[in-house]
Amino acid sequence: MSHEKTNEKEWEAWMDNLIIEDALQKENIPFYQYSEFEDVKLISGNVYKATFKTSQKTVALKCISLNDKFSLDNLINEIKGHRKLEMHDSILRFYGITKQENTNNYMIILKCANNGSLRQYLKTNFQKLDWNAKLNIAKQIANVLTFLHSNDIIYGKLNSENILIHNGSIKINVFGLTKIMPESLKFLTNSHGPIQYIDPQYLEIFSTIGKNKSSDIFSLGIILWEISSGNSPFEMESLSNVDLLNNIVNGKREMVIPGTPPKYKEIYTDCWKHNRNSRPDISQVLKNLSEIIISDDIFKNETPQSQPHNVTDEIISVRLEKLNIQNEGLEVHSDHPFVDKSEVEVFIKELFGFFNDTIKKQFTHSRHIMIKNYIKEHEKNSVEVLYKIISHPSHSWFTSMIGFFYMNGIGTVADNQMAFKFFSIAASEKIDASSSNSPSLMQLYNTNKEIGTILLADMHLAGLGVEKDVKRAYQIYSKLANEGSFIALIEVAYCYEGGFGVEKNEEKAFELYSKYAEKGLPLAQIKVGLCYISGNGIPKDAAKGFS
Repeated sequence: MSHEKTNEKEWEAWMDNLIIEDALQKENIPFYQYSEFEDVKLISGNVYKATFKTSQKTVALKCISLNDKFSLDNLINEIKGHRKLEMHDSILRFYGITKQENTNNYMIILKCANNGSLRQYLKTNFQKLDWNAKLNIAKQIANVLTFLHSNDIIYGKLNSENILIHNGSIKINVFGLTKIMPESLKFLTNSHGPIQYIDPQYLEIFSTIGKNKSSDIFSLGIILWEISSGNSPFEMESLSNVDLLNNIVNGKREMVIPGTPPKYKEIYTDCWKHNRNSRPDISQVLKNLSEIIISDDIFKNETPQSQPHNVTDEIISVRLEKLNIQNEGLEVHSDHPFVDKSEVEVFIKELFGFFNDTIKKQFTHSRHIMIKNYIKEHEKNSVEVLYKIISHPSHSWFTSMIGFFYMNGIGTVADNQMAFKFFSIAASEKIDASSSNSPSLMQLYNTNKEIGTILLADMHLAGLGVEKDVKRAYQIYSKLANEGSFIALIEVAYCYEGGFGVEKNEEKAFELYSKYAEKGLPLAQIKVGLCYISGNGIPKDAAKGFS
């Protein structure tokens, strides 16, 4: 009896498949056998990457489940709707349908984006993107959203994971957008996309209103900020979904990245306004983006609403004006990490002390990670930390650290030219010793100058923010070493070891490494060990190297 039931179920399944495939054929929807694909690999969730055996074309396969709620008629209507939208270059192409073997899962076949999601693309390529490239991405997204809204289609869950990149161009999957989605608390499990991108008015009163075009505008505003920063929104927040939801509803937004064109900042802050009626429509957003011209003069006529206190150095003043750093723009609307002025001063000085320690101990490749972790452990926002340092009345004591933030993209977009300028200020700044009776301030000045000079030479050595000049780098290291800098002496030894800007002399390098290894400098001790192991400047002795 059970055998007969099994045969009956298999017969019913076969008939269902026949009916489905016949219906697809009548609608001229291509159907492919699953065996026509190879190298099928799961990408994420219910999406796979596969290769057509005959053409070797790479495609994406997305599982769909036909049931009482989503019938064959729904599927056919979705495909018909999709075909009407495919005229736009940024809409992901639909190729047909297939069915997974030994399952009831049908799969839609779509073009595979070779650069992954926008989030992945920014993570991988952000350092290579100038502002013209970022603006181009922003305009492409606004353009395709304009097309959807003009066809009365609400995307509903726009975020950087749903936007794809193929050969550097935007591609959006619109399959399933016309499907009615239940209005419930399921957004807490990301069925409507990450909370950071969801319209706060929808979050606030989801039971009485649904998403509309202005909801897409809010999501777009968050994405435009993400393009400017290279970071996911609120990625440093260690909050639960409910806490983050409440903060967003109460007005919490990400902070403006220094170096963002003022007009661009205005566009995305207008988009993410709490009140739906105050947000622009997509045609206005696209128009505003199209009017931005990226050039060195873009900030010349911009006057900050709130100038940093007591900025007397002309170079810093000009750069701050260009950056358009504003108290209003950088204000965190809730959970402000700094309480008062004294707390700010204490934190900046402690951070600088930690920064100085990483330099002294020569944590060359990990110091930027250590600084980021230090800021995170103290529950601060790196964007606001940088702003507080620059706008601090005594910012000139910390110019080496400001340059380091720019060099490593901490709290801002990585900018080697800005880093080089701040290191130059630190290295060249002079003060009248008689004007300060404070030994601690003099020590702070000397430390800032030493670090700035070292990092300035590093940039000459590597050709970052300035044309590569190893001879100039050696001269800077050597001058500083003669003034008594242990750190610079290690760099001088490194130049002798590699012949950078000076005639190669491994014996001299070993002599200098040994001198400061005895003083307890970790990097010097490591270098001495390596010299013994490889026989550089000293007879090879692995045992001594190990010890």
